[in-house]
Amino acid sequence: MSSDVLEKRYRMLLRAYPAGYRRERADELIDTLIGDEPTNRRWPSLREAASLIRGALRVHGGGAAPRPVAVLFWQGIHLGALAALALGVLIGLNDIVEAFQYGGLSDPLTVLRNQGVHEIVLSAALVALVAGRTRTAAVLAVAAAVVPTVISPYLFLNGLPQWWAPVVAAPLIVLGLRRPADVPPAPRANAVLVTAGILALHLIPAGGLRMVDAAPRIVAAVMVLAGVAAFLWVATADQRLLIAVVPTLLLGTLHQLDNAGLTEELLRRPDALPSLVVAVLMAVVAVVSTRLRQRTRA
Repeated sequence: MSSDVLEKRYRMLLRAYPAGYRRERADELIDTLIGDEPTNRRWPSLREAASLIRGALRVHGGGAAPRPVAVLFWQGIHLGALAALALGVLIGLNDIVEAFQYGGLSDPLTVLRNQGVHEIVLSAALVALVAGRTRTAAVLAVAAAVVPTVISPYLFLNGLPQWWAPVVAAPLIVLGLRRPADVPPAPRANAVLVTAGILALHLIPAGGLRMVDAAPRIVAAVMVLAGVAAFLWVATADQRLLIAVVPTLLLGTLHQLDNAGLTEELLRRPDALPSLVVAVLMAVVAVVSTRLRQRTRA
């Protein structure tokens, strides 16, 4: 009886795997996990549960695909475009709320002209990309950079991250149109989850590290370490995240560079470089490690 309960709980964990993979491998995995010997265990061990979840992440990330490097690259850039647009929409929405809180209600048309039009077009590009309308999303991403700027140069002149979002995402969306036929598109539900995870990474309250009081700084440091550790635990299994997070990190760097003035002033702004360096390193690590695993498997 306990073996039946244990098998049922293993199968619940296996639901993290794609349906096709479960159909082919679920019984084999269950036999390996339970074994032939009778057992009184009713729960998988924590180590087994973590291994199964990481295995599911690897499969979602293309680790079991015939061409894992191609899946990593093409699905990674698609997810990166999604994440960049989603982050731009999130930042833009936050700025609009703040604008209305600090006097925007007295002149809502100005807020709409300066920020609202961009938010609407950018949101439309995001929805189109999630829906799989890649060509429509590409057109809307270009429009999100051009049309609102023609109506009002507010976002462009201030170099705000939400203005950079379609500028970064549009080339990725256009490049995604050349995805090889043998590389499957990222499943919609999985793409939304990956995008949510990247947004969660950007919502970590790192600004608390600059507070004067020790207690808030300690709390912020703990949250930053925990959030980054959780993200890396997932991203080292599903390495598409290491590609997809790059465009979102570039948004902050481009915003900082745009406000740094002359190029030589960048050397006096150490805060403008880490995101770019981390982004490049993560992309290199993801591609190299996936290629090495592919060679080992071959």
